Amino acid sequence: MKVFSRVVRLRTYGPMRFFDITPAAAEIAQRCSGEGVLRVFSKGSTSALVLAPPGILDELSAVLSKLIPVEGWRHGNAYAHLRSVVLSTVRYIPVKRGRLVIPDGYRLYFLETRPVLNHWREVVTELFCSSR
Repeated sequence: MKVFSRVVRLRTYGPMRFFDITPAAAEIAQRCSGEGVLRVFSKGSTSALVLAPPGILDELSAVLSKLIPVEGWRHGNAYAHLRSVVLSTVRYIPVKRGRLVIPDGYRLYFLETRPVLNHWREVVTELFCSSR
């Protein structure tokens, strides 16, 4: 088994802004000529990774905002932590012959849940690949 890793750095702003990281994930997947899995991990406790079609992002944001409102928490940005927990900071994506195995039209997004400007974030990717 071969393992490839890469850190993807991105500058974000928010709150509730989605950043398409599909091209970076697809580029890493190309290193696998057989079958494998790509683990994608968002460093930090207030971000999330979302695998979804672009057409539902506004609705997803609205539902999360309704379920987990900004105000009313003892901890100042508890809402951001909770949104991150609900959605997860880790995704596992199958890889076959250098391609991500995801539904047609779906994209992988990094979600910035907090109201920040020019915030640097890191996404750690690890590709576990078996050759044929």
